[in-house]
Amino acid sequence: MDSMLNAFNISFLLRNAFSGIFFVIAYYVASHSPLEFSKIDVTTLLSIALPVALFAGVTAYGILRSLLYPFIEYFFGTGFGMAWRQCIPLISDSTIGTLLWRWDQDDKAMTFDRERIKDINKHLNDWSDLIHLQYNSALCIALGAGLGVVIDPGRHCPYYPLIVLAVLLILSAFVSNWRHHSVLDRIRNPTNKLPDVRFSQP
Repeated sequence: MDSMLNAFNISFLLRNAFSGIFFVIAYYVASHSPLEFSKIDVTTLLSIALPVALFAGVTAYGILRSLLYPFIEYFFGTGFGMAWRQCIPLISDSTIGTLLWRWDQDDKAMTFDRERIKDINKHLNDWSDLIHLQYNSALCIALGAGLGVVIDPGRHCPYYPLIVLAVLLILSAFVSNWRHHSVLDRIRNPTNKLPDVRFSQP
């Protein structure tokens, strides 16, 4: 029970509520007339939209992590993905060194105690959370717009800007994910004199 409560901490809920807002917006845009937007009041927003956003965001996150992200993760872990990251890391060595230095860890240091390793891992996990926030927001847009079209096929409001936003979110997440793995590759490189530890994957 404690582990379940830890999984649904405030930060997790806020991130998924943020993504879920895209679901609500996409659904409303795909299934309502623009004239109906003016009818939304604060009571409706607080009593209906926010709970739906939270529910949709958490549900979409579960779909993302269990059904979709394993394929992305598989790509980054294949020899093909690793070879391309070596050719095009999308992040320079100097930037990686700066990141490690800012994370209170000199990448050329000779000693690595447990606390410093935990500090690196914490920053990598925070970075992963932002990556998944972008992926999840794009998924919420797709699910919200799809549901809106199914419920009301004769939509009255164009939602092409939402499609563009979803594509931009996916591309941003993928590039950030690529850079994240490039940093992990650098950390795992034996020439960095890091101990053989397993850093968390995004």
